[in-house]
Amino acid sequence: MKKMLFLNACVNREISRTLRIGKELIALLQKNGDYEVTELVLEEENIPSMLSAKLNERNALLKQKDYNNPMFDLANQFKDADCIVVAAPYWDFSYPSILKTYIEVISIPGIVYRFGENGRPVGQCKAENLYYVTTRGGNIGDERDLGFGTMAQLGKFYGIKDVKCIGVDGFDIPTNDVETLVAGAVAELPNKI
Repeated sequence: MKKMLFLNACVNREISRTLRIGKELIALLQKNGDYEVTELVLEEENIPSMLSAKLNERNALLKQKDYNNPMFDLANQFKDADCIVVAAPYWDFSYPSILKTYIEVISIPGIVYRFGENGRPVGQCKAENLYYVTTRGGNIGDERDLGFGTMAQLGKFYGIKDVKCIGVDGFDIPTNDVETLVAGAVAELPNKI
């Protein structure tokens, strides 16, 4: 069975439109593949910020090449996933800070990437696909969404071949109906995978 990692960076999960669309995407992917899904609710994961003490601890472990240390469990989990779904609302031009904290924790040389002979990064991740699901209040578009831009670049850096954005705009425009937008996004999912 293949492994799907679902990074749930949604806040106010009980009303999150991003999460609703993300869960519909996961259900569709499961119909098309044989996945065991692991969901990480990032708000509940107690992910440490990479401040001085934690960074120095991590660097000491990396110097020893102790890649199986529990400090690297999230990085190893990310590396070993066959498919990754990230659900993160558009937030201040990007995504919620907990996703940035997660990225800092998993970006481990020797696990999710290594440096090749020419000094360029070589991705080590197993995933073929990363789907970035987001909803935006205004009409921003994928190309101006710095959150998606960051995830697309990181995906390449980590060796993930196909990074797609499932972005839906206009949720805070008063004349738009939220339920119609969600339904339209869900109906379009088969065309996005």
